[in-house]
Amino acid sequence: MPVLKLATLTERTDLVPVVSYARISADLRGDEHGVQDQHRVNRETAARHGWTVVHEFTDNDKSAAKADVYRDDFEAMLKVLKAGKLPDGTEVRGVVIIAEDRLARRPGDYERFVEATTYRDGRVFADAKQAKDLYSEDVESMGLFGAVISKMEVRKMQRRMRRSHEARALDGRAVGGPRPFGWKEDRITLEETEAALLRQAARDFAAGTSLYAIVMDWQRRGVKTPRGNYWQTRTLSSALAKPRMCGYRELRGELVRDTSGAPVVGEWRPILTPAEWLAVRNVLDSRKGHSVRRGGVVGDPLPHDYREHRYLLTGVLRCGRPVDGGGVCNVPLRTKRTKDGKRHIYFCPGQDVGGCGGVARRGDLVDFAISELVLDQMELAQYADADDSPQWTGEQELADKEEQLEELTRRWRARKISNNLYFGNVGVLESDIARLRSEKNRITGRAERQRASMATDVKEIRRRWYLSEEEGGLPLSRKRAHVREMLHAVIVHPAGKGRATFNPDLLEPVWVE
Repeated sequence: MPVLKLATLTERTDLVPVVSYARISADLRGDEHGVQDQHRVNRETAARHGWTVVHEFTDNDKSAAKADVYRDDFEAMLKVLKAGKLPDGTEVRGVVIIAEDRLARRPGDYERFVEATTYRDGRVFADAKQAKDLYSEDVESMGLFGAVISKMEVRKMQRRMRRSHEARALDGRAVGGPRPFGWKEDRITLEETEAALLRQAARDFAAGTSLYAIVMDWQRRGVKTPRGNYWQTRTLSSALAKPRMCGYRELRGELVRDTSGAPVVGEWRPILTPAEWLAVRNVLDSRKGHSVRRGGVVGDPLPHDYREHRYLLTGVLRCGRPVDGGGVCNVPLRTKRTKDGKRHIYFCPGQDVGGCGGVARRGDLVDFAISELVLDQMELAQYADADDSPQWTGEQELADKEEQLEELTRRWRARKISNNLYFGNVGVLESDIARLRSEKNRITGRAERQRASMATDVKEIRRRWYLSEEEGGLPLSRKRAHVREMLHAVIVHPAGKGRATFNPDLLEPVWVE
């Protein structure tokens, strides 16, 4: 009978049209049963008040307490509430939820919800207990106060969890989560067959065998991850790099150390010795920022921006609109096509994604203006004196640091110094060596680029710059490389309101010295 009654109610034309919102932070079963149960209760609530649900908004498996979590349906619901209708034109005059903590756990989100809901008069709102008048300051204040209390509780739980993790880490206790490859379900006892595979893989990799070759061998042998997937080079690299391999405890990406500075040893059985693990990490660290060929050979350094792009100045242009307190917005401009699809536009994104939304330019005009500046600068660079090339003077300091690290490691392996002394000094030396190597690469790379630019036929580059690739023109990646050689960035200053004439003087190049 209740079902028939509800069906009869929803056929009436005088019912208030509302939307239902449901959210759950963790859908452990992955079947959306939690949010579907909430929608069912919301429909019953709507029927009880003489309303009808015309649309359901659902954010499944999404937290409302974390600032970096974007709730798609929550944001879509706010737009619908403010407009008073769904995209198809269906009228919307209110919202039904099961409880306010499903709606918002951050005061800012609750304020935005109230503002959108009360944007027009006559809106209704209810949870599973009762209807609420959001136009009442007392009701709004109580809801906002509830969001503040909820946020405080979340932060309190987060602090307790952090302290718990830190205490477990200092005690060397294992953490929860999926079973790591190489260990049994207790995460402490070795699964000997898997451990032997990892041990041999680490030794082969440190000796020069590529991760690709190891993974291909494992795939041929049917070796799979604990989740039943075939191994990939990325997942094997991640497994070998974890300090757990040699028994060390890690927390938030850093080794956990005791009061003396020595790494905390966990309660689980290790697969590798610390020396074996360090050898693997040294190989992996040496590859960072470089291409790696299939045979495991480390190639050339990757450029600052090595991903494929569709436009010449993506990642180069930055917003120059002034902001309160001094300075400029400085957010990288994005691209979009015009409605007719004939050209592209560079624009600063809106405030909801970190920009200001105050700058936009025709992409073809900006590309041409910056291209001419770059080509002119390349022609000037041809006349640079080779003696002006930057020189690096830290070669001896780098050699000394590398020798100290080698000697320290040799004495530690020979058991002539303690773990405390070794690990208390190795981090400082490695940091100094990394800094010096980075400085060397930067300066010598700049000198090499300057020498290369002197041998470049700029006239030929200019001739091919504006041709299509089918006509023998330069590929976009090659043109972007030339732009990156010359420019750190280009600041795009606002042109004022209205359709102002394009002014290249509002493009401020930041040249590479």
